[in-house]
Amino acid sequence: MAESQELAEIQPGMVVEASEGDLGEEDMSKPQVSEVVNDEAGNVTSIIVKKGVLFKKEVEIPVSRIESVHTTPPADEAPGKVKVAITAEEADALTPHGNEPLIAVPDDALTLIEETIPTESGLRKLEVHRERERTGEETATPDAHPNPLRVLGPGFLAGIADNDSSSVTTYAVDGASVGYAHLWLLLLATPLLQAVQFAAARVGQAQQKGFAEVLREHYGLKLAAPSAVLLVLANLALITADLVAISTGLELISGISWPWFVVPVAAALWYLVVYHNFEVIKKVFLILSLAFVTYLIAAVLSKPNWGEVLINTFIPHFDFSFASVSSMVALLGATISPWVIYWQVQGEKEEKRPGSSPKEQRRWAAADIGVGVVSGNLVSYAIIVSTAATSFVAHQQVKTALDAARAFEPLLGSFAKYLFAVGLIGAGLVAIPILMASTSYAVAGTVGWPTGLSKKPWQAEGFYLIVTVTIVISVVVGLLGFNPLSLIFWANVLQGALIPALLIILIIVGNNRKVMKDEPLGWLTNLGLGLAILVTLAGAILLFYGLFTGQASS
Repeated sequence: MAESQELAEIQPGMVVEASEGDLGEEDMSKPQVSEVVNDEAGNVTSIIVKKGVLFKKEVEIPVSRIESVHTTPPADEAPGKVKVAITAEEADALTPHGNEPLIAVPDDALTLIEETIPTESGLRKLEVHRERERTGEETATPDAHPNPLRVLGPGFLAGIADNDSSSVTTYAVDGASVGYAHLWLLLLATPLLQAVQFAAARVGQAQQKGFAEVLREHYGLKLAAPSAVLLVLANLALITADLVAISTGLELISGISWPWFVVPVAAALWYLVVYHNFEVIKKVFLILSLAFVTYLIAAVLSKPNWGEVLINTFIPHFDFSFASVSSMVALLGATISPWVIYWQVQGEKEEKRPGSSPKEQRRWAAADIGVGVVSGNLVSYAIIVSTAATSFVAHQQVKTALDAARAFEPLLGSFAKYLFAVGLIGAGLVAIPILMASTSYAVAGTVGWPTGLSKKPWQAEGFYLIVTVTIVISVVVGLLGFNPLSLIFWANVLQGALIPALLIILIIVGNNRKVMKDEPLGWLTNLGLGLAILVTLAGAILLFYGLFTGQASS
């Protein structure tokens, strides 16, 4: 405990720093002393620490936890710093908001601490033990033979969430517009997406930092800032499209016009992301994603011409009309999305991969990603086949969500619209939080704020402030009166147009020996990344050529 003379120097405005726990010291707003509490004799008994501007939190810290007080020279803005004894476990146990006291520590604080939590020496031993587990020096690890289902992590979630509401609609529009013509492109995009996600995973495993942090620390703001801007533009369009898609799904079920649902849906998702555990959202999504199996059945029951399906799957067909090119770019944008890079890098930072060596952990990451990519793109394939076999064959234009739902009538008849609605709603419920989080990873990481959905809103106020601003902008754009399907389609076109730049940055980072700790990307991953760059760049060039030559209006 600090000396009584030091305690007397504590005053409101002093910055508070925890010995171990996270009070948000590195955030945009700092924890500060807001009030000093004294007893009748004038002795300091506790301090009230306030953190946050938008996401506020107050903690009353007893004097027995104050370790030291440092006054700052008058020239400095802050009047000083107070260091307090708070463990990581105690900080994690604090509630997301409100006022909360910490229990006092008795005079024999060291004895109590050693009985309840590791000392510095104990923590070092724990770190050594974990390092031995990681390097394989200790073979008796709980993850030596992990349950295959338990290793599914950020890669699987990204692959499945790639079929978000806007993507489902984009695939339906593609199948209804050009039939089976782009199935080959989806097949090609599958290994390319695997390469992109695995490259991002390798960067995350090597650095244990977010992608924006890696760019800022190794390349500076000149590269980190433009990359973040590209992602923000792409994600804002996609979040807006997904909000509209979810609302459109609710309209199919209720009959109430979709604009009425935009604000309530956005508010509910914002609250879940900010104040609830993301694992809850993930579990809900995994359950709702079972509805995607119905798309596979619908592809069979829609009775497509399987000969044409196979020919268009394995033999490329090119049509350089603007409608076809924009549809191809939208399909690529829906499949290889910019947010996947930031999400996968961050996911490897927060995910504890099984395995006793880095090489084995990379294999588990590859398996996790592979299952997500293949299962997600199989659903995408089924949606295109279903809509091509019904709407395209019948020359039915897809202008509304109800038009897209008709592709599934061979399976459920009049219930088709409800199936399609559940697919839109279920996919969007998890896709939007992921998109909001990846947007915030990019911006917060670029400016140096702490990031992570595991943090409470007051611990990472900057991170959650970006989440809030993102959803507000998306709501405003969503309510401007754009045609829902057009908005969804062109949001994915924008994704496809922006992804080449981020892929080029990813391949540069992945082959930087300093960043990758002398283990750069392998030749196969580089080949996949290189092909992804060529394919997406070609699509973007053709798209812009069509726009500049006036083909879009013809």
